[in-house]
Amino acid sequence: MNQARHEISFPAIVTTTMWTSCLAIGLIGIVIPYAKPLLAKKPEPPLQAEILNVELTNDPLPPLEASAPPPNIITPPPTAEPITPPSAPSLIAVAAPNPAIAFELPVAGPTRVVAAEQASYTTPAETPRTVTAPAPVTPLVFGRGEGKQPAPIYPARALSEGQEGIVRVLFTVGPDGRTLAAELASRSPWPLLNEAALKVIRERWRFSPGPIRRYEVPINFKIQK
Repeated sequence: MNQARHEISFPAIVTTTMWTSCLAIGLIGIVIPYAKPLLAKKPEPPLQAEILNVELTNDPLPPLEASAPPPNIITPPPTAEPITPPSAPSLIAVAAPNPAIAFELPVAGPTRVVAAEQASYTTPAETPRTVTAPAPVTPLVFGRGEGKQPAPIYPARALSEGQEGIVRVLFTVGPDGRTLAAELASRSPWPLLNEAALKVIRERWRFSPGPIRRYEVPINFKIQK
């Protein structure tokens, strides 16, 4: 009886083993993809070369046909009145250079060359210039005469250093009585004294209204001891 059991179980074991192997092979085939056959590519047609014979010629090119303007270009409308250019200045008639003439007469302005008998012997008249003579210089004594002539402020540094000297100033008075301009006619060796004399005349001296006048005045800077 034990022998019968052994004979029955052995085929079952073999069958089970075979089915298990088939199942394993099937699973392996599903998991691992197999190599698919590649499709053969169609060969590309070979390139065909064509030889062109080009002949050079010196014949002129045919004229280009005038093309119509693009439709997007806006043409400005014509003006109602024609624009008249400004007239050019008249030309002065002069004769051509002649070797017999030792020198030429300079002519101002545009000229045109004509025959000698048609040349102009007159030059354009020039506008006379009015030259105004400067007003005469009147000597003035400091502190005397017309107007207000306050004394200049003695610079403190000049006092401490004992600077003394005479400054002569030439100045111009305008119609309103104020000083228009002032300059040094003769200066002292000390710049502080020169600047003090100019400053007081420019800023503080006043005269009566009238014509333009010119004065020259000496100012003596002297320390009182």
